[in-house]
Amino acid sequence: MKKTAIAAILTILFCSSGNGQNNSTGDFFVFEPDIRLFTSYAFMNAAGYSHDWNATMHPIRVEVRNYLDSTLTDSYRTQIHQYYDKLGGGDFYGYGIYAINSNFPPEFGLICDTCRIEGLERFENYDSILADFYKTAQIERLWKRYYKKLRDINLQYEPFAEIAIQHITSYCRTDTDYFRNHANGKFYYQQIPLMSHFTAFFNEAGTDYWVVSGPTAGEPDPSAFYHEPLHKIINPIVESNESVTKRLEILVELSQQRLKGDYNNIIYLVCESFVRAIDRVLYARYNNLTATELHQIMEDEYRQRHILTFYLLENLPEYEASGKTLKAYYPQLISNIDLEREKARWNDYWKNNKDK
Repeated sequence: MKKTAIAAILTILFCSSGNGQNNSTGDFFVFEPDIRLFTSYAFMNAAGYSHDWNATMHPIRVEVRNYLDSTLTDSYRTQIHQYYDKLGGGDFYGYGIYAINSNFPPEFGLICDTCRIEGLERFENYDSILADFYKTAQIERLWKRYYKKLRDINLQYEPFAEIAIQHITSYCRTDTDYFRNHANGKFYYQQIPLMSHFTAFFNEAGTDYWVVSGPTAGEPDPSAFYHEPLHKIINPIVESNESVTKRLEILVELSQQRLKGDYNNIIYLVCESFVRAIDRVLYARYNNLTATELHQIMEDEYRQRHILTFYLLENLPEYEASGKTLKAYYPQLISNIDLEREKARWNDYWKNNKDK
């Protein structure tokens, strides 16, 4: 996960029509679909974003792509594809961050155009390009067609938002208002069918939190909210204990044999293992999984090259029994890692699972 904290001040304008936002929940959590995200990801799909981690794309993504294919000329698609390539291709994170820090259509310029928003300086002229795309592709008409469907998708997750935040803050033993301590901030949840399955990011924009997620498998439950907000708690803990964490650097080199460039920094590697391990523990408890079933889903994370997840599965119970906060217990948890044992565990696992 990328961990950039956006420093821009985000002003959200709510409209009663499907052309903007309508915060019907009137609470901390907001599930209204966002036309800026919809437009930006529609642009990505039209310009060349074809990847999906699932065997098939979400049906709405297929329909929108077919609509764009029939609406846009080949010359226009070539033009926007050149811009897409110039920006490095399918960076769903960058396009999403731009969207939540931009004005509503038809303008699309950054709300804080004088702010230094890390990673967005490369989106030169994107406001005018996106405004032209919005008009040329008739996105307003497309938005009206899909607004209710998108809203219904988001609202399926509404019952689980508060539960998930309670699970996270309770497990990490933080202030129960950890995510509400931003003055008048909101927590936006957006599931975007135009993204790839199993992709997501968490970001701060001004005083607001955003979880932007691609389609997920299975029925809605609190796990839709675990991963990204957990990073908000875990990352500062790991980053503030850099000297303790650095003793694990040998694991970066070892895991890179299979990660091949992802999480190639010890801070990133440890953050991701912690988040994924705690996510799976919380998921198992909510769904009343057995110890064997928890081990199986933790193995899925280990098989995804997250090298500390088995260690954490075995040792998080000691943290739970300690009564300490995760922040206070973290140095002990890291100091207890037997590097030789973890190296042997990793090598043995892949020796016995060559095809995984």
